[in-house]
Parts: sequence; C-alpha cells; structure tokens
Amino acid sequence: MKSVFVLTLIGFFSALLLYGTNKIAEKSIEKAVAKAKIQALKKIFPFKFESENISKVQDKKGRTFFEIKDKKGKLKGIALEVSGEKGYGGKIEVLMAVSPKGKVFDYCILSHNETPGLGSKIEEKSFRKQFKGKDLKNYKWKVKQDKGDVDAITGATISSRAITDILENGLKIIKFRYIEEGKKCGKNLKKESSKRTRS
Repeated sequence: MKSVFVLTLIGFFSALLLYGTNKIAEKSIEKAVAKAKIQALKKIFPFKFESENISKVQDKKGRTFFEIKDKKGKLKGIALEVSGEKGYGGKIEVLMAVSPKGKVFDYCILSHNETPGLGSKIEEKSFRKQFKGKDLKNYKWKVKQDKGDVDAITGATISSRAITDILENGLKIIKFRYIEEGKKCGKNLKKESSKRTRS
C-alpha cells in the first residue's frame, strides 16, 4: 500500500510540475508572438508610434483589429489580421494597415505556403507598393489578366489573385466597422441632439 501511495504521489506531483512548465512556456510564446506583432505593426504603418498607442480589439466573429491612436486618442490607423484559402499553397495570413479613410498603408505576410521564388514574392516591397494608397472606390481589385489593376507576379498569378482578394476583403471589413458604422453612429447622435433641442 505504501508503494502504491508513493507512486501515486510521485505521479501527481510530476503531472503538476508538467502543467506548470507548460503554462510558463505558453506565456513565453504569447509574449514572443505579441512582441513580433508589435514589430510587424511598426513596419506597415508610415508613421511612428509607441506600443502603448496600440489597442487590440476583437469583433463578434473573432477577427482581430489593432487601433493606432495618437496621444490625444485620435485614430490614426487600423490594422487587421485577415486570411484567405485560395493561395497556390493554400492558406495565406496577412496583417494589413489601413488609414481611417480606408486607404491601404501596407501589409505583411504572417504565414503562407507559396512557392519560394515565385508566389513568395507577394511579400516583396516591389509587389506590395502597388497597393499603397488604394481603396475600394478607385481601384479594380483584380489582376490585369482578369481586367483589374493589379500587376500579377510572373508565373504566380494564383498567388497574386489570392493576396488581392485578401486585401480587398480586409478593406471591406474595415470599411463596414470603422466608416459605415461610424457614419450611422454620427447620424444617430445628430438625431438624438435635435430631439433634445426640440424638447
């Protein structure tokens, strides 16, 4: 009985130690990922900001937004984690930066399985720069082979289409959340203030 008790005790404390070690490792990984995200954010915005100026927000669908504000609390830019499944190698995950008016600042690829030297060029500055300053109004979000405005990467049309669709979808999400909803809120506030004035 003593042997059984000792073995049970050893097993319990071993499991407890393993659990504690895993939790410490998870926290270390989370910190490393958070630090990497901050570095990525600082690369895709055209202005400088400190970590404390970043607010992380999630919507009901679990999408993650990063709001960049100045010292007075004014919104200077929005970043969104967005992905698509139509890459040549499957899923592509992107972190894109957009102005409060809905224009693309830049983006970086968080993960992809595109062909090295071909589809992987979606990460390169020479390809990314064609999207800077573009919005949903004055730009055809299709590659030129599909009668759009995007110069596809030679030999990697599928990858080019995929990243174009991802960025367009991201702009639509941001437009709905920050521009269209903002206008509705503004109209509702005006209606409420006018009602109060009349009463």
